[in-house]
Amino acid sequence: MAVYTSLSESDMQALVADYYLGELVSFQGISGGVENTNYFLVTTTGKYVVTLFEEFEFDEVPYFLDVVAHLKDKGFNVPAALIDIHGERLRVVNERPTIIVDCFPGSELPETNKATCHQMGEALAKLHIAGEDFPTHRESHRGMSWWHETSEAIKDELEPEQAGLLFSQIQSFDTFIEQNNDLPKTTIHGDLFYNNTLFNGDSLSAIIDFYNACHSWAMYDLAIVVNDWCSDITTGELDMDKYQALLKAYLYHRDVTEAEKQAWPFMLKIAALRFWLSRLEAWHGAKHDPKRLAQQHDPVEFQRILEARVRYTPDLT
Repeated sequence: MAVYTSLSESDMQALVADYYLGELVSFQGISGGVENTNYFLVTTTGKYVVTLFEEFEFDEVPYFLDVVAHLKDKGFNVPAALIDIHGERLRVVNERPTIIVDCFPGSELPETNKATCHQMGEALAKLHIAGEDFPTHRESHRGMSWWHETSEAIKDELEPEQAGLLFSQIQSFDTFIEQNNDLPKTTIHGDLFYNNTLFNGDSLSAIIDFYNACHSWAMYDLAIVVNDWCSDITTGELDMDKYQALLKAYLYHRDVTEAEKQAWPFMLKIAALRFWLSRLEAWHGAKHDPKRLAQQHDPVEFQRILEARVRYTPDLT
């Protein structure tokens, strides 16, 4: 269970007392998360989620809360932070920045299909359009400089073939982006895997976990989604029926430029590299701590996806 900061019943009672949420009924740690600590919270007024930020300092968190508030104002079902009795949305609990959000109906998908991919394509296009007028432009904390620093930091842990794949793809993307630095950007989710959505059956009910949001290329965000929603995790290859369903919906709602079409193969590869690299970093950082290692995602899954994209990338159609 990915609960890094434990809360006692008295901790939770004290937190609930500072919100308009009635009385504490129960709470339970949420498994599956990697970066933050999350709890389901039930009170006499309903069900909520408590998030304690493990990687961000207090002054880093408001950006992400502002992104979610902006999208909520645009009509998206997203988990905006609740306001406490002091008029604050961000607290400190056990030395970690903490928020409470509504718990939306629905559940994680066990797997994607053509229908859910179509809905995601439509929702992502609308999210990208909605993010264009968000005024704060924050660079990703796992962007290009992070790719370089982290790859250098872990290179001695890698097999020669892994290191060759990693550094060749970073160099290829660097060269491409130096010559194509005017690609359209917007506020992106940055981590919209299918386990960061909730569905009622095949109907999308909410998009959650915006803590990798940043101002970046729309095509990069689309590539992140495609790599997760449309890939066979055992081979890394794309399921073309899912791929076409997602892309058709996205392109119907958002026009893309010729430059974005040309960038698409590079974005698919660098999006796969980003998550392979973050998993490698976490895996090697946790390998001497069995409890934390058990909470990490296997890097091999995204190595396969990257290798598959190096072999073949379809057109953006």
